This record gives sequence, C-alpha cells and structure tokens, in this order.
Amino acid sequence: MIPITLQKSNQLKSIAILMMLCLHLFNQNYHGLFQPLLFIGNQPLSYYISLFSDVCVPIFAFVSGYGLYFSYSNNKETYLEKNTERTKKLYVRYWIILLLFAVFLGWLLNKDGYPGTWQKFVLNLTGLQTSYNGAWWFFTTYILFVFTSKFWFKLLDRANPYLYFVGLLILYLVGFYFRVYKSNLFENVYSHWLHSQSALYFCTLFQFMVGAFALKYNWHKKVTSLFAIVKYKNAIVLFGIILLIVFHGLMPNLIIAPLTAVGFIFLFLQLKFGQRVDNSLDFFTPHATNLWLVHMFLYLIYF
Repeated sequence: MIPITLQKSNQLKSIAILMMLCLHLFNQNYHGLFQPLLFIGNQPLSYYISLFSDVCVPIFAFVSGYGLYFSYSNNKETYLEKNTERTKKLYVRYWIILLLFAVFLGWLLNKDGYPGTWQKFVLNLTGLQTSYNGAWWFFTTYILFVFTSKFWFKLLDRANPYLYFVGLLILYLVGFYFRVYKSNLFENVYSHWLHSQSALYFCTLFQFMVGAFALKYNWHKKVTSLFAIVKYKNAIVLFGIILLIVFHGLMPNLIIAPLTAVGFIFLFLQLKFGQRVDNSLDFFTPHATNLWLVHMFLYLIYF
C-alpha cells in the first residue's frame, strides 16, 4: 500500500481552502470590482477557474474521509475517543472565531443580526445553526460525519464494494436534488432544518466515502503506477488539470464536482514540486481552518 502522505493530504486541504476563496471571490459579476485581463469568449479566465473551484468541498470531504478511515482502520477501539478529542479542538477554534467575529466585531460595527438574539447565538454556538456565516454549513456536516463515520466504515468493510459505491452515488444524487432543486419544501422551522441538514449530509457523504474507498482499495498506488512510466510527468498532469477545467466549463453544473475533484486530487498527487512550492503550500496548513471560518466575514458580511 502507498498511502497519501500527511504532507500531501495537508497540501490538498490548503488547495481546497484557496479554491474556496477563488470560488467565492471571482465566481460573480466582476463589474465595479476588478478588471480581468484575460477573456475566453465573453467570460474572463478567472470565471472558469472559479467555476472549477467548486471542487473545494469535495476535496475537503475526500481528505476527511481518507484520514478518518485511516484512523479507524489503525485502531477501532480508540476511534470514538480520538474523534471526541478532534471535535473538542475544532469546537474551541470555532467558538473563538464566533466570539471574535460574529459577537464582538458585530457589536463593534453595530451590524444588524450580529450577535442577534440569544436563541440565534446559542444555536450558532452549538453548530445546530450556522446563520452567522454561510460558509459554516460544512462545520455541522463535518461534525455529523465524525460521529456517524464508524457506521459507514463498517459497511465499507463488509458490503460488496460495487453495490455500496452505487448506493452512495444514488444517495448523492437524491441529496443533490433536494439541496439544489427542492431546498424549501417545509415552512415549519424544525422540518426545514432537518431537510436542509439531511440534504447537505447525503450530498457530501459520497465524496467523504470516496476518500475511504481510495484508501481501502489503494487508488493512489494504482494511479502512481500508471504514471511511473510517463515522461514529463508534471507537464502531462498540468495538461490533465487544464482539461478538467475545460470540461467543467463546458458542463458548469455543480453536480459533476465530485468527479472533477477526484480527477484533480489524483493528478495533483502526481505533481513533483520544488522546495519553495512545498513550503508555500505547507504554510497554509495551520491556517486553513481559520481561513475557512473567517473569510466570509471579511469580504461579504462586514466589508
């Protein structure tokens, strides 16, 4: 087995966070905001790059599933205990940012709804609601993954892999439909919350479990063996990534994001960087979570 190294895994998370910033900042009307230099037809190049950047969540979900399945496989007895500690650390970071940006800065700038009512504050503090920051939706979904992953991993170890994969794909398609096309089925606040969280959970579960599949069935080793005989590997890989961007430009629906994400991940893992590039990507590793939790306050909510 050739597992994805911790460094590469962290670099993927860094890339995912940078893609998230690109998606949120550049996938919009640029008039009055910035002047693009390069155009492809009527759209700036930045639009197509930002469109492709919707792979950010699938990449992060893949890495999360890969890492948690690695932890589960190595020690099933302490898996729950480790996940509890992991969750505590994430909540502490989340609470610090919530108090600084949603409560203190909201009060300081006299922003309407920040911090808002006590009910809103408590619901956001627990993660049951993420109305302070739209990018926080994945926080709740990730916490649910952490504490339900053991069930899905047990199925992975016991079920027919092909049937299981198809079943997860069907759940993804159903979740995507209810997330994107039927997002407001219920007027009751509790039913609406359950519907929204279920749609987000099952829409992301497929990508999460693809990471676990990749580890269990050694996809990285298989892809690496294919590239072992390839000359000019970096050039071929970069060309492949460009083709993925073109493909997504021709089919701009978010539904294909898991497919383009998997293609990007395994192409990216074949790239050989110099020390400077590695150091630059590694620099973002300890800051990736903070960038995710903070960025929307800076470009949309307050400024």
